[in-house]
Amino acid sequence: MTTGALGEDPLSRAEIERLLADAKARNLPWQGPRMFRPSYFAGYDVLEVATLAFNRFASDNWLYGRTSYPALGEFEDDVLDTLYDLFHAPSGAGGILTSGGTESLIEAIHIARDKERTAAKRSQPYNIVLPHTAHPALDKGAHLLDVEVRRAPSSDGVLADLGWMTQACDTSTILVVGSAPPYPFGQVDPIADLAALAKEKHTRLHVDACLGGMILPFSEMLGRKPPLFDFRIQGVHSLSVDLHKFGYSAKGISALLLNEADDAQYARMVFTNWPAGMYGTPSISGTRPGGALASAWAVMRYLGRKGFIERTRQIFDVRDAIIMGLRDLGAETIGSPDCYHFNFTMPEIDNLVLADQLTKDGWIVSSTESPKTVQLMITAAHGPSAQPLVQAVKEISADIQAGRRDSTGAGSVYSKVVVKPRIAKGAAARA
Repeated sequence: MTTGALGEDPLSRAEIERLLADAKARNLPWQGPRMFRPSYFAGYDVLEVATLAFNRFASDNWLYGRTSYPALGEFEDDVLDTLYDLFHAPSGAGGILTSGGTESLIEAIHIARDKERTAAKRSQPYNIVLPHTAHPALDKGAHLLDVEVRRAPSSDGVLADLGWMTQACDTSTILVVGSAPPYPFGQVDPIADLAALAKEKHTRLHVDACLGGMILPFSEMLGRKPPLFDFRIQGVHSLSVDLHKFGYSAKGISALLLNEADDAQYARMVFTNWPAGMYGTPSISGTRPGGALASAWAVMRYLGRKGFIERTRQIFDVRDAIIMGLRDLGAETIGSPDCYHFNFTMPEIDNLVLADQLTKDGWIVSSTESPKTVQLMITAAHGPSAQPLVQAVKEISADIQAGRRDSTGAGSVYSKVVVKPRIAKGAAARA
């Protein structure tokens, strides 16, 4: 007798399709016009292309993209060449495609640590210096690599605290990080200032552009003049960008771009002491499905530069319309958002209650606790929702102020992620 997914008898394809459809219907519609949490929708046509390519290459092992599956190696070259161009990489730059932003950030630390070990010919406690808003995946990577994290304390500002970070650096600092932009807020950190800080302290600078990397270049092409954050700034040693966000590919694929291609050697793993001969991987991951890579490549070919510019224009048009409508209600935006997402507060109410009640009414929003804000992440799906959302904020805010609504107690959680362990029931349950 078996439990869980493995039933005793096989099911037909039609039964599986019905079960999958029922399961999918229980999920939130990530591409829906009321989904304002992290989702990356550019139209059903783009989704179809991304899914088509993913399915076509889902069973091809990307690890062997230079041998058994040469098409994947060609896709990898094309995608990296595109990214070198978008981010103004210098001659001699290099890059690694990874399974996601977490792996890219881990490898940025890994490279910094092992390059310093090699140069200094010593192993000692190293540290990285982060803004308060830097992504927690950096803490995860530092923990795995036995590197100390020096994260700036909370402050009233949304940008990297240069004064604190300067004081936090010492001779054991191997990496300084800035975000373009950070997840909690949509304003790009002062990357040029952080580059100057890293140079002064003789350390490396990593730019985490996982979230905004595939929007900000096209925003610049639209004439919006976002802050510089890429390799045009002297002193940027590495930059990460997720292609499964606003590259609109299937998950998961990210890139770690390197100012010097030779730095990639510190991420590689090569092992020869076993019967099968040499085994090597370009980063942490081994086997990976080729689907995500093919999906990223196909979307780039399908949209072209003009298509990415047009989708970016749509996002900013909707974002600006919502911001203007909210400001007409007396709302205040946090900072000066450069990217697709922004945070706002309504006066004289608890804005976590507002976020909670918006979600209860079907407007699936995010929030931050410090400060208490409502966070909106805009996609091309939100055009028809701009005015209705503003109206919902107006009505719910009035209800909260009048005491007609209160919190459900859900609180603010990153993307509303909940970790729930599944505990085995043991032999008795299998009897």
